[in-house]
Amino acid sequence: MSRVIFACDSENYISRQTEYRGPRGQEYYQGDYQILPGAEIGVRIEKGLECAFPIFNLRTSSELRFRRSWTHIRRDRTDLTIIWFVKRGRVAISNHSGRRLIESGECTITRSLQPFLIENLVDDESFHEALHVVVPSHILRSYIPDVVDSGAAFSFRQGDCHVAERVISTLFKEGDLTDRHASEELLRASFGALGHSMSIHAKHPHTLAEKRLNDILDCTQRHLSNPDLTAASVASKCGISMRYLSAILKSHDACFSELLWTSRIERSKAWLKSDTMQDVPIRKIADMAGFKSSAHFCRKFKRVTNMSPGDFRESSVSPSHRAGNLLTADTAARTVLTGTDEITPAE
Repeated sequence: MSRVIFACDSENYISRQTEYRGPRGQEYYQGDYQILPGAEIGVRIEKGLECAFPIFNLRTSSELRFRRSWTHIRRDRTDLTIIWFVKRGRVAISNHSGRRLIESGECTITRSLQPFLIENLVDDESFHEALHVVVPSHILRSYIPDVVDSGAAFSFRQGDCHVAERVISTLFKEGDLTDRHASEELLRASFGALGHSMSIHAKHPHTLAEKRLNDILDCTQRHLSNPDLTAASVASKCGISMRYLSAILKSHDACFSELLWTSRIERSKAWLKSDTMQDVPIRKIADMAGFKSSAHFCRKFKRVTNMSPGDFRESSVSPSHRAGNLLTADTAARTVLTGTDEITPAE
């Protein structure tokens, strides 16, 4: 039997939208939750299974946005992965890989230690429904490897993903009538089915050098907000030598300094253009992007863009610059390494 953990309507949605984590504030993880105004507003989140991997069902007649930033990540350090099954409407996920749309009949994942923006979009009948499972990442990693990108879409209309969705939907409705241990074993089997299907379609590096390059890029993105990040620390975290790291980057006509500062500038540009971050002070954006001071940030930024951060923000804000349509830091970093665009070298 499911229970309601959050519900609101047009009368109280503005005052209640901060209560999305349930009555005790213990569901999900921290972030900025926004219920967008519309002709009809109604949001309902139900929890259908009390176990190590709780299952939730979201129904809404109004569009929603949820943003998890580096600030939230540093604040709670919660390491969870959510598996989403979109039943009605669509889901848009914006992260380091860009903006992706997950259609009705598709599933995806989001990871709490990676910043992202998720938008729950209604269909032509102004309705959206998504079933989702919250799983500790260290457990799910045994079934769904890191090579499966957050926001990648996979159909659950047939095959392994379909079987997994059917099991999870059934447990949402009838999980309280089954043995808890049996329910968790069924969920683990479903995670295995999802991982098998997702891994087949995920893009795997073809060579060891490509894998190491991805390791370097991913590690740099994860620790970009650390102002003391160095090539030596990234090499250590990737389990390779400094010499090997330099050789890999050199084979793509890049160096670590260029990769680091380009990533930081592009991430800053994305935040400055984002409608959802217009109230964040520039000094805070400098800190979030890993710059040691606002003055250092302004010098670097102006050298690359020929504009101050303030002027760049003012010139970028318009309806065409929504949060989900941003050039991201990871995209820029990979652009540097593939040579498909011209980037002004950093110091």
